[in-house]
Parts: sequence; C-alpha cells; structure tokens
Amino acid sequence: MRSDDEFDYEYEEEDDYRRPGGGAPVIYMTLGVSVFILILLGAIIVSNNNKNKASKGYSEYLKAQQAAEETASGDTEVPVANSKLRAEDLDIWDMYKDEKPGGDQAQDTGTDDDRSDNAAPLPSPSPIPTISPEADDEKYNDGKHFKIEFKDGSAEWVTIDTSREKNNYDFTKFVSNDGKLKYMNDGKVASFLGIDVSRYQKDIDFYQVKNAGVEFVMIRAGSRGYQTGQLAPDEYFLQNIQKATDAGLDIGVYFYSQAITPEEAVEEANLVIELCKDRKLTYPVAFDMEFVENDAARIDTLSKDERTAIAAAFINRIVEAGYKPMIYGNDEWLVKRVDLKKLPTVSVWLADKSEMPDYPYQFSMWQYSTDGSIYGINGSVDMDVCFIDYSAQ
Repeated sequence: MRSDDEFDYEYEEEDDYRRPGGGAPVIYMTLGVSVFILILLGAIIVSNNNKNKASKGYSEYLKAQQAAEETASGDTEVPVANSKLRAEDLDIWDMYKDEKPGGDQAQDTGTDDDRSDNAAPLPSPSPIPTISPEADDEKYNDGKHFKIEFKDGSAEWVTIDTSREKNNYDFTKFVSNDGKLKYMNDGKVASFLGIDVSRYQKDIDFYQVKNAGVEFVMIRAGSRGYQTGQLAPDEYFLQNIQKATDAGLDIGVYFYSQAITPEEAVEEANLVIELCKDRKLTYPVAFDMEFVENDAARIDTLSKDERTAIAAAFINRIVEAGYKPMIYGNDEWLVKRVDLKKLPTVSVWLADKSEMPDYPYQFSMWQYSTDGSIYGINGSVDMDVCFIDYSAQ
C-alpha cells in the first residue's frame, strides 16, 4: 500500500503537466510516443527471431526424440517365436553331444509318496568347481561352464554339473502376446500362464485376471522380518486366496523366509499349513529365501550348507502336510547359495528377466517379468509361465 505523500506527489505532477500555454511538453510527449513505438517494434522483431530459433531447436529435439524412440522400440522385451536366438545357440548343449535340444517338456516329478520318501537331504556331494571372476570369457565360454552375474557387477564362471537334469527348453518355441508368454509344442500350447501376488498388489479383481488369460496364481502366504525375525501372514492372503478360488484359478502359495535355523523354517511352514487348511491348492508351496537389496538381513551370514538345511526343513514339513514343494530363486541363489543336489525332489521356480535364461538345469516354472500388466490389477505384477500341469497331479 502506498503512503499519502506518494499520492500528493503524483497529483502535483499531473497539475503542472496540464497547465495552459505549455507547448513544449506537447512536443516532448509526441517525441516520447514515437520513441516508444520504435522500441516496441524492435522488441517484436527480436522476439520473433527468438521464437524462430526456439521453434527450430524444438523441432530438432523432436526429431532426436523420435529417432531414439524408434531405436528403443526395436528391443524385444520377451522371447518370440521368430527370434534369431536358437536353442542350440546355448553353450550348454555342447556337453550333450548325443542329444538335441527341445523335445518333450514333460517332467517326472514323482508321486506325493515319492516326495515324502526322498524329501530329506542327501549326503553332501562333491563341491562344484568355480572359476574366478577375472577369468577370460573366451576361455570358459566352452559349453562346460556358465557365467553367474551378481548384482554388484561381478561375475563368476561355474562348471556345469552334468549329473543334474539339464534344461531342455527350446526358446524358439516361446511366443509373446502383449507380454503374455506361452510355450508352443507341435502347434499346441504346452505351458500355463500365471502371476504371483502379495499385499503390494492390494485389491485384485481375479475375475478380470482370469478373463485376461491367467490360469494360475502364486499367492504369498506370509513372511518373516529380515531384521526383527517377526513372523506374520500376508495381510491380503485370506482375501486373495478366497477371491482367486471363487474366480476358478489354480492356486499355489509361497512364503518369504528369513529363517536362520531349521526350527524357524519349520515354524514358517507350520504357519503356511495353518493358513491353507481347508483350502484347495493345486500348485506347489514355494520356499522363497533371498537377499535384501540395499540393507543388511539376518540371513546374510549363513553358509550355503546352513541355507540348504533351512530350506530342507521347510520343504520336509510341507511334504509331510501333503503339499507339493518348490524352491524359488535366480541362478545365483540356486547355484551359489543353496545346494539343490541335497534337495533332489523339489521343483525349481526360476527368477530370470533375461530373454533367454542360460541357467543350465531343469526348472518347472519361470518368473520372466516383474513389471507385467494384467487387467484386474492396478500397477505392475510378476508374470510366470509354468511347464507342468500341476492341477492334473
């Protein structure tokens, strides 16, 4: 707000300007207006030049963006049938000179009785030789080794154990439709599309999920705190399993473990069994233990043998309760962090977002994406493809 003195000063100036006989002020006024018009015209010209330059720069920016988008659009997010990658391109086939990749994808997982008899860990096998991260890629890329890449950017060449059942999937038989992966064999679909969910997806419309083509869902039953060790059911588990059942989806469950003793693993399994009683599970109960990103966890200091014993305790208890067991992990976890030769009857759920996993051993389920999109779910969801018809077992 201006003061009273300011108003008085302006009024006096205006009074002097309008005084009769003041010819000179009129001339000054005309000159002032002319100068103002010239300045205004100059400003308009400069502005137009700047706009033209900006328009030209923006046009070049758009062309650069369009070129970048066209380049990026050529990337394939998931494998497709006409991929240039062939199954025989996998180096692991070199050690199976008498066999060809592909073929029947059926896997003999045994009866429930077989699992019960064989669930206990076997005697420790001979350690699998490993090669230092500094090894020459050309030297060890020989079909007898495969490379594990760790999150910190380091890598390690591991000797392939030929006594274990090999991965015999022909990746040229995978087709993708809007992010939904299928495995084709002799012109028929030989796989099942699934998702895995937890409280992070919140409320899910499972009827829409089923109508979108999803056939099974793996639901998180619960978890153990990675620092506190607190055991808790997933807050959306009961809602998810009821709604998925009502929608007619096949159902399996998984538990996020941070157990540090076999006793804690049994405690986790008992919680799953209690939550799933009187529920129909057609797919496995999966044991999910993994490192925590960007933080320390209670399982970090465990040895490979300790983690294997913990996994075996969980799996044995699940088998005793009559469920099909499964273990989840990426290639690092399944090779370096647990010993699957001590768990010979457990199915493997591989986590790998690459176009063609080079994990050399057999797996029953593949989590191929962690940012999928499905009608009925707000936000992203993990996508899975399964090669075993668990519902028929």
